[in-house]
Amino acid sequence: MLNSDVGDVPVPRDLIEELSTAYQSLVDHCEGLKKLSEADHARNFEVYIPTFGATEKQRYTADARRTAIIDAVGLTIDDTHNRKYEAGIICASDSTVSAVEQLNAAKSHFKETVLKIRSLSLEKRGVSRETVLKNALKSAGIQTLDLRECYRQIRIMPRNLDSISWTWATSHARIQKLSFDEAMALAEGLRDRDVELADTAVDVLRRKCSPDQPLVRRITLPNQLRANYAYREAGKVLRKSCPISGVVIAQQETLPRLAWRENPAFRNEVPVRLQRESKIEPEPVIQALSIHRYVDGQA
Repeated sequence: MLNSDVGDVPVPRDLIEELSTAYQSLVDHCEGLKKLSEADHARNFEVYIPTFGATEKQRYTADARRTAIIDAVGLTIDDTHNRKYEAGIICASDSTVSAVEQLNAAKSHFKETVLKIRSLSLEKRGVSRETVLKNALKSAGIQTLDLRECYRQIRIMPRNLDSISWTWATSHARIQKLSFDEAMALAEGLRDRDVELADTAVDVLRRKCSPDQPLVRRITLPNQLRANYAYREAGKVLRKSCPISGVVIAQQETLPRLAWRENPAFRNEVPVRLQRESKIEPEPVIQALSIHRYVDGQA
């Protein structure tokens, strides 16, 4: 029986049931997609998974397709923990493309249901959205889900895909603006890890930065996989680029022209990059926190 009492925040029974039904819809669409994809391969729809197997030939096989689809439809933490293939292209029939579209719609509905449950925390002061959701998922018996994967849309490429190449963004970072007081709070927070390091960080901030000086925390992000692709539409070749997570679906029987590049993080050579003018100083004021000052006049 589904439990509609989540902590101190009552969750309507119909909402818990909607959550359970939305998840079951995800499962059903995932299973349907796996069967349709298998049928496509039997009809000679092509596939390429660049990191599958030990040889180039293996990357075009039914096993490559099967494993990549299993990765693509994983919904639980265990599924995604074992996920191996972050890229690839699967050629698909119209019925399979329609199944992917339905799965993506089911993912959107599931996400909307989760947001409804999270919003219940607004009715009770001191109860977090995550606590409400965690207990609701437990009530529905689906507490082991990887929500990010349940939300993630499987990308469908445009028709008449002519080429696709995978590249890696290797120098992107998240820039977080900080006030002097916020930087001091971060420096003080180092005491739990290293008292001497915290004292040094506080001292450097006081000596090198003024209380009215804006600062920046630069957080380097992992290399990001991107796809550059070209397709034909109305007699023209159109070119686009987008971030990629997982395999993509091609609405055609044969593969386009392909180019795969390994993640530079796994190679020994250091890529050559053009230097660009930056608004922040190249060397951090506080190395342990990646806190930088702005270049004079650039704040």
